[in-house]
Amino acid sequence: VLGEDHPDTLAATQERAYALGRLGRHTEAHELYVTVLAARERTVGPDHPDTLRCRHNLAFTLGRLGRLEESYRAAHEVAEARARLLGEDHPDTLVTRREVAYTLGRLGRGDEALAAYRAVADARAAALGPDHPDTLTARYETGVLLGRLGQAADALGVCRDLVAARTRAQGADAPETLRARHALAVNLGRLGRWEEALSASEDVHADRRRVLGPDHPDTLLSLRETAVAQGRLDRWEEALAAHAEVAEARTRLLGPAHPDTLAALDDEAHCLERLGRHAEAAALHLRA
Repeated sequence: VLGEDHPDTLAATQERAYALGRLGRHTEAHELYVTVLAARERTVGPDHPDTLRCRHNLAFTLGRLGRLEESYRAAHEVAEARARLLGEDHPDTLVTRREVAYTLGRLGRGDEALAAYRAVADARAAALGPDHPDTLTARYETGVLLGRLGQAADALGVCRDLVAARTRAQGADAPETLRARHALAVNLGRLGRWEEALSASEDVHADRRRVLGPDHPDTLLSLRETAVAQGRLDRWEEALAAHAEVAEARTRLLGPAHPDTLAALDDEAHCLERLGRHAEAAALHLRA
């Protein structure tokens, strides 16, 4: 028997917490992380690498529980400690800086989040190279946030560069390349370039369907984006068919009460309304 404060015991408990988090069981993970953190601070101190790793994971878990202010404070403190102990450009520091950026975005502090994402992307490019997967991930998150902040032209430029870099580094069919192409299509739509957006969305949907399968969440997301572009171009019959396919798949896969299913039913009802099929639209609205 090693004892509850033995390093091997704490490591095993922390791994269990991590596994629970991966399963979406964040409340249970949080309880274990709190226990491990108290033991680590008691036995090796708050700045030990193992303690900092536990503090980072706890900050992440708080965010997944919706406790965003606590998550932000915890992540910010870990980032500062890691920068002081490991250096500003250490991979662990940048992982936590990225968590700070993500939480800022969820708190609605978009400009601060954007600055944080850009800083992570620049630091990773300098330390790891411009085409390293971690660098490209930070650039992707920068591009997505630019679009959400209404800076679609800048987002489009980031996404174009990212598609080229992902294709070069990982191949045209890699899931991350397809994700960058989807973001490119979304930002074309935000700029009102709907013909281009439709063509890009159709291409991404076809490739995701082939690579990931017709029921993969990313495939359905691209099908929905295709339907949005069709609607914007007044091609409502086609949009209706696409939205209905998304609604059917999400109902089957997620259940009728899942928020994504309800959103898809609402999209389908909107198409019916635009086609003058008001009774059918009303029936769908009742379901949604």
